[in-house]
Amino acid sequence: MVVLTAYSRVLPDRIAEAIAACRAVRSQSVHEPGCERYDFFQSPDDPQLIVFVEEWTSIHDLHVHFEQPAFNTFMEAMNGMLESPAEIRIFDAQKVG
Repeated sequence: MVVLTAYSRVLPDRIAEAIAACRAVRSQSVHEPGCERYDFFQSPDDPQLIVFVEEWTSIHDLHVHFEQPAFNTFMEAMNGMLESPAEIRIFDAQKVG
């Protein structure tokens, strides 16, 4: 399994717009082959912080996701909404237990 986390700091006046973009990409991504989990969360202590947590069956599935129109539309939209580039980490993970 591949796990992706992405930490994004949204401009204060673009939070609602960013959340809408996150919902839109999630609604498409959860139906893609290999998507086991695709969630995002807004920090209760810092409304500007949005964190994505994704689980994919394989790195290939994640790379195919990166090529999808919904993902590219999302990335273009978020480009103008972030204070700084997102911190993205990709892990090769195994379920324990």
